[in-house]
Amino acid sequence: MSTSGEVATAAFTWRSASVTSQGNVRTHNEDAILELPAAGLWAVADGMGGHSAGDVASRMIVEALCGVTRRNRPSELLDDVEDRLCAVNERLYRGSLAAEGGMCGSTVAVLLAFGSYCLSVWAGDSRIYRSRAGELSCITRDHTEVQAMMDEGVLDAAAAERHNAQNVITRAVGGAQDLYLDIELRKLEHRDRYLLCSDGLYKELADDRLAAHLAANDPEGACRALLKEALGGVCSDNVSVIAVQFSQT
Repeated sequence: MSTSGEVATAAFTWRSASVTSQGNVRTHNEDAILELPAAGLWAVADGMGGHSAGDVASRMIVEALCGVTRRNRPSELLDDVEDRLCAVNERLYRGSLAAEGGMCGSTVAVLLAFGSYCLSVWAGDSRIYRSRAGELSCITRDHTEVQAMMDEGVLDAAAAERHNAQNVITRAVGGAQDLYLDIELRKLEHRDRYLLCSDGLYKELADDRLAAHLAANDPEGACRALLKEALGGVCSDNVSVIAVQFSQT
């Protein structure tokens, strides 16, 4: 687990922690995580494409984002993140075509903080949640075939959980020639807590368990509690968790 002390902007301070695990079944970890509090950036990437390929894709994303620095304007920060992710997308996509061995890609979920706001940026089914006054809400919307069918009214939530296309990703870094990222802006409030995670966490724990651990703990405690409960179950996938707490100055 890594932890970060408080970092301040004109309006908010934040504190974060993170943890990642291969889980109880997998022999390797294709997830990669990044805490860059000085830049107001946190990221989770969940690689796909088989042994080693997924590792490479998620690691490339994290390595690219490591170079992000604090910017004077939020638009410059977002542009930098988008440019870096698009560059990784091009490298992965070209590599997959050259290798002729199938796609090598990764989901990504990025949280950016500046002033009194935060931006969620994502592609795939890694998620960002917000806990406010004990109430949990999912900010991101999965880029999966099942989610698309739910949006069209073909499936309800219960049927979606049993559908055999549950793990089919429709958007990812490296998945297509052009990368399309979803972006959402939210205003921060005092004591907001944000959770970034790979699907290995939320497929193991129900929303009420995520909410309980986020509401009852600081970032370090939330990460420990979430991982412990996930590993207490089947936990057949890799698990990655980042918790960020915002405090108004």
